[in-house]
Formats: sequence, C-alpha cells, structure tokens
Amino acid sequence: MSPSMARRIYRFLLFCFCASHVLAADTLYQGGDSLNSSITLVSKNGLFTLGFTRLGSAESNASYLGIWYNNDTSHPFWLANRGKPIADNSGVLAIDGSGNMKLTYSGGHPVEFYSSQSSASNITASLEDSGNFVLKDENSGSQQVLWQSFDFPTDTFLPGMKLGINHRTGHTWSLMSWLSDLVPTPAGAFTFEWDTNGTELVIKRRDVIYWTSGPLRSNTSFENFFLNAGDLNFSFINDSNADEDYFMFTVSANQFTPQGQRNFSMWQLRYDGSIADRSTGRVYGGSTCKGNNTDGGCERWSGPACRSNRNSFELRSGSFVSTVPRKDDYNSSLSISDCMDICWKDCQCVGVTTRGNNANNTGCTFYYGSFTPDPSGRSVQYHIIVQEELFLRHDTAGKGNWVLIVLAFVGFVSMMGLAGLLWYLRRRRLREKDLIELLTLDSTNDTLELENDGNRGHNLTIYSAATIMAATNSFSADNKLGQGGFGPVYKGILPDGREIAVKRLSRSSGQGLVEFKNELILIAKLQHMNLVRLLGCCIQGEEKMLVYEYMPNKSLDTFIFDVSKRELLDWKKRFEIIEGIAQ
Repeated sequence: MSPSMARRIYRFLLFCFCASHVLAADTLYQGGDSLNSSITLVSKNGLFTLGFTRLGSAESNASYLGIWYNNDTSHPFWLANRGKPIADNSGVLAIDGSGNMKLTYSGGHPVEFYSSQSSASNITASLEDSGNFVLKDENSGSQQVLWQSFDFPTDTFLPGMKLGINHRTGHTWSLMSWLSDLVPTPAGAFTFEWDTNGTELVIKRRDVIYWTSGPLRSNTSFENFFLNAGDLNFSFINDSNADEDYFMFTVSANQFTPQGQRNFSMWQLRYDGSIADRSTGRVYGGSTCKGNNTDGGCERWSGPACRSNRNSFELRSGSFVSTVPRKDDYNSSLSISDCMDICWKDCQCVGVTTRGNNANNTGCTFYYGSFTPDPSGRSVQYHIIVQEELFLRHDTAGKGNWVLIVLAFVGFVSMMGLAGLLWYLRRRRLREKDLIELLTLDSTNDTLELENDGNRGHNLTIYSAATIMAATNSFSADNKLGQGGFGPVYKGILPDGREIAVKRLSRSSGQGLVEFKNELILIAKLQHMNLVRLLGCCIQGEEKMLVYEYMPNKSLDTFIFDVSKRELLDWKKRFEIIEGIAQ
C-alpha cells in the first residue's frame, strides 16, 4: 500500500470517527471531543441545549456555559461559570485524557467540575432528557455517576432536582438568585431552600427569612404555594437518621416530550425575590412582600421604630423635589432589594432606585423629601415608602348606611383639616415674621471695626432643615464631634463643599425663638478672626441649630496643653494670640 493511499484511509477513518461523535449530539467524549462557542449539545428529546451563550448589558456582555430550555432561550436555567464570566469566545469545555472535566478560557483560571483520582479511559458527559448534565464512567458496570449539574443548581428548580442537605458530605442543594436581571453572579440577594425543621419551602434575603410556603397540605400544594396538579407529585425525606434531608418533585414522562413541553414545570428564583412557576404562571414572594404585610407567606421586614405596620413599598411613577439632595451608593454588589432594605432602615429615606447610569442595574440611589406622583405612568418609576390608605368595605344590603358613614367621616375629617390648616397658617405667619426680623435686623449686619481690623463681616444665612440633614447625613453618629452643655455638635459638608460644624441646641434648654434670636445677635457681634466663625442658623419647629465654620485643627487648648504641639507656638505667635484675646 502506497503512503498516499494510507493517508487517504486514515483521513476517511478519522472523518467517520468525528462524524459518529457529531451525530451523538447529546454526549461529550473523553480525549477527542470539546465544546466551544460554535458547538452545542442537545438532549435526545430536543427540549434542552448545553452551550455557550452571552448575557448582560451591551457594555458588559460576557460568555457563559449554560443549559437552557429550548422554548425559553433568554434565561439559562443552569450556568457553569456564574462567578467567572468570559469576555470573549475563547471558552472550551473538554474531558482530558486523565478523565478530568474542566472549562478553560484565555486569561483566567479554569473552572474544574471533576478531577479524577485515578486514570480513566472511557468518561462521557451527556445532556439527559431531564436537563441534567451527567459525567459517567462507562467502564463501570453501573455507569457510575461522577458528577452532575443537578447537584449544583443555580436559580431554577427542575423535576428531579433536590433542595436540602447531604449530612454525610455536608453538601447542600439550594437556589441563588441573580444579582440583577443582567448579572448572573452567585452573589444575589435571595436563596430558595428547604427548611428541614418546618418541612416548608423558604425564600431568604441575605440569610433572613423573606417568604415561606407554609406547611405541605397535599402532594401538589402548600399553604401559600399552589402548583400545577396535573402531572406533578412532591416527595421529601425528613429523617434525622438518613444521610439526606431533601425536597424534590417529579412529573410524568409526558412532560419530557415535545407534546408535553407547553406545561413543563420549572420554578425560577428571580432577582427580586419572587419564585415563578412556569407551568401555571403564578408568582410568589417578590414584590408582593412590601415590608409590613404577612399575607401570602410574606415576612414582615425588621427595621427601626419609625417604620410602622402601615408603611410599605410601592412601585410608582413620578418625581422627587430637585432641591433635596439624593445619595448614591456605587457598590456594584447591591441589588435593588438590598437598596430597598437599606432605605427601609433609614427613617429619612422615602424612595430608591438602582443607579440610572449603571448598565447592570446594580448600586443604589436614595431619595429624600416629597414625591410627586405621575398618574400617566410615563415618568421614571421609583420604589417609594407609602402609608397604607384606609379602605371601607360594604355589602349590598347595608350600602345606604355605609354611604352615610362615609359622608359623616369625610365631613368630620374636612372640618378638622380646615381647623388645623387655619392654626398652621397663623403659626406660620408668626414664625415668618420672626424669621424676617432675624434676617433684616441691623444688629446682625453690623460690622464692628476694631483697631486691627480683626473682625470679619458676619452676614448670616438661614439654612433649611433639608440642607442640614443632608450635610450631616441625618445627624449620623459617625459625624458627631462632641457633646457640650447646650447639646451635641456634628460635622457636615454643604453642597458647595464647605465643611461646617452644627450645634444642635437641646430642647430641654427651655429657650424660645426670641431668646434664640437674642443669643444669635450676641454671637454675631462677637465674631473675630481668633474665634470660630458663625455662618448662620436653622429653625425647624422646636428644633434650633447654630452653624459654624469647621475647625480641622480644633481649638487653642489642643495646642496649649499638648506637650508636642505647644512647641509649635513661639513667643511671637503667643503674643498675637494674647492680643487677639484682649481685643
């Protein structure tokens, strides 16, 4: 046989070998096969595909190895490299000669799924008709399962998967949501778990129970979780002596055929904390849990005393007052639910969105001040904290009585509201009169010219409460500088960048507006280059505050009584200070 003929036979045999592997489109073989961005595996029933897909926004589009249901290619139900997105199309999945299965790509560490403890020669990985990607040793008599994707679920629960724990190995089965609708990283805010103690399904937000299914009532229903009863059955093991405590559900074989795929059951844990049943279209948890309600399995959110049982989050269109500063948090590991939780625990926060300039829909923008709704619904949507409204129920028989009750109630509320409005307007006029006097009083605008021109002009500014709250981060404890006899002092930063010190006068001082005005005039007259400068004041109800310039070097006593710092004051500087004090 000539060498050329031998080469032709070899090429023919190689083609036949490769062709046989291409026809076996559901299986990856050891040694020769590999999966890249242009090749996929498809289950024999045609319902599932394993391959590389691109996810994320246009700016951060990345490649992931995943499995998706062929009727819904937009959201893979399993991802191999959630925490290691691939920037290009260099990803390759293969089983090497030693039987190790790994995902490699340029510029990063491999994702290892299985490392063989001994040399194996006939390892295969198949995408089964259930959607499970299974690595097997074909040489063992029972085709031993070495690894399977069902043991490492992402955010979707399929028939045959488990939720629970293996006590022998310590391995747990649970779902974890995406961080946002565009970021599949395994750092989402929510997990979906099986509570072996209460034998119920739970959704947790950062390890805190957010929603529960309630106890199991039948083979197809929980107290707060109703599923497609057609071809579905639950089963679970809850035995302290068993190796495993878990929950799973199964369906009839008909669902794994093209004819039954319309009602195929899978439960997806979404990034907002909801669990969606694909077969019924029902959604549980998520936005139905608004903070204060406990119906439908929702848990009331923990928070400060300012969040009463009547507070709740609503998604509404509108706008916030532009004069009140907002606060941005650029932490890209925060989901919209994390942002809502932070806002809930901040008594000053009234609304929140993800940062608008963030293409991945992460990070937070917090809003303060009043919110103006847009009935048309065309404005930007915000998650805002609202007070529940009072609803009156009535039946047909007592309709007339309820109308009278409603009219009487409306009339009473109107009269009380009118009386309150008149009282408020009168009080406001008196307060505005005092404030006008405070602003226009000659004493506050006089400049005392001393011999060495030590004084500076002291035109005072009256600041709004919103400005002071924003400057001091709502009088955060981190901003507190100290405590004096007349109240605490806080550091703040004005919108123009100036640093200030805010003295919050104690309400127990008994000082009224007239006394406060007199004290303000006196301090204004005493302004001097060697004294801390008074910039203005803030009056909000019974709250009175003095705004000074901030002294980063603290006061004179810091230098006089400190052994090391007193050396900085030579006799020339000390004489200047003594002269200033004498003035």
